[in-house]
Amino acid sequence: MQLATTFAMLLALAQPHTGPAPVPPAMLGTWTHASCSTKSALLAIGPKVAQLGTGRPMPIVYIANDDGAGNGAIHWRQEGNVDNFVYVAESKRIVHNTQGYHMPGQVVYTRCSGRMH
Repeated sequence: MQLATTFAMLLALAQPHTGPAPVPPAMLGTWTHASCSTKSALLAIGPKVAQLGTGRPMPIVYIANDDGAGNGAIHWRQEGNVDNFVYVAESKRIVHNTQGYHMPGQVVYTRCSGRMH
């Protein structure tokens, strides 16, 4: 039994890790959870940085297969942040999971028309 457990652990460690990938073009641009004229409600996503409201731009990474169901998400590059941003193709919106996956605190963003980052 111990040999089987050790083998399973080694096999799990040998699985390829999905590292950062380019942010999908559909996620790039300026988004809002209120009005596009309200700066504090904006989310601006570029290829390597994102900015929430009037905060400073911060480095991001996109993980293509992030949630176990094959969906990708943007994460802040800084360690210790659990929130993420997921693009929902069916509604063409971005969901900000402010406390991480499967936790309360989701904010939904819609694209500001004509405002690409």
